[in-house]
Amino acid sequence: MTQALLKILLVDDHKIFNDGLKSLLNEQSDFNVCTQIFQAKDVNFTIQKHHPDLIILDINLQGINGIDLGKKITADFPRIKVMILTMYNQSKLLEEVREAGLHGYLLKDATTPELLTAIRSVLAGNPYFDTKVAKTELLSDDPFGDDFARRLNLTFREVEIIRLIKEGLTNEQIAERLNLSFFTIKTHRKNIHFKLGISNVAELIKFATTHDL
Repeated sequence: MTQALLKILLVDDHKIFNDGLKSLLNEQSDFNVCTQIFQAKDVNFTIQKHHPDLIILDINLQGINGIDLGKKITADFPRIKVMILTMYNQSKLLEEVREAGLHGYLLKDATTPELLTAIRSVLAGNPYFDTKVAKTELLSDDPFGDDFARRLNLTFREVEIIRLIKEGLTNEQIAERLNLSFFTIKTHRKNIHFKLGISNVAELIKFATTHDL
């Protein structure tokens, strides 16, 4: 008798990443991405329709923090495992995930073997928390200042990108300067806007000027 595939629901509003993760997981003989959604508002309906075993969430979702959404899911559907997959390399957020009762926290730059290990661990009932998550987000001698940056949950890379945006560089120019992909810069900028509660470049430049970045 064929063993039933473990059903996974993906929740990430970055479509390219969501599609890539779906393709990767569906290559595995024991997984089936039952569906993927891009907005938090679709979660409850989708869970009731597809009955996933695991939900993989981004933290940065339109209208809601993924940790809060995960906490609500585990309260409403206790049999479902919930794992956070994020770019935020911040111990504070990892601890929030633990305290919320979620089952895993993994960085998006994880290797494929680590991702698969984490998923299988969580599905087997064993929480998985990324050991690479930094204990401190900024070096103590960073001129931006530890207390201020940590209060806003900004990473060193995000501060660096804010400064380059203030200089007038485009996403393409920033990507070239930092030796990162265009899509990585776009994601960082989206995360910066989310953390600072701003919606456009003018507001970001005003923030940088006000705080003398």
